[in-house]
Amino acid sequence: MGRIIIKLKGWYFIWSTVVDAPITYKMTIDEITDYIRFQNGEEGVRLLPERLKRVEEKGTSSYVYKSVEAVIRCNRSGKNESNLSLENFISIYIDETMEEF
Repeated sequence: MGRIIIKLKGWYFIWSTVVDAPITYKMTIDEITDYIRFQNGEEGVRLLPERLKRVEEKGTSSYVYKSVEAVIRCNRSGKNESNLSLENFISIYIDETMEEF
């Protein structure tokens, strides 16, 4: 299963390329480090700085996608796996202003 890190508006997410959606809630750097440690052990944490370097440069740890916008463009994060616009994605997953989508 492909899992990449994305960063949007200062928040980190683990993104699944299988479901084309985030599989975590928004996280701080400490929270994502703890998540990686829990999921991937110390080896995951050892590799984390390299992944985060790509995240800080382009918004995603992916080697394939050139930006976080490119990752989100083909998402299935909405109701019934619908595609969300970047603005709706931010509203739901970061600002949490929409009660139902």
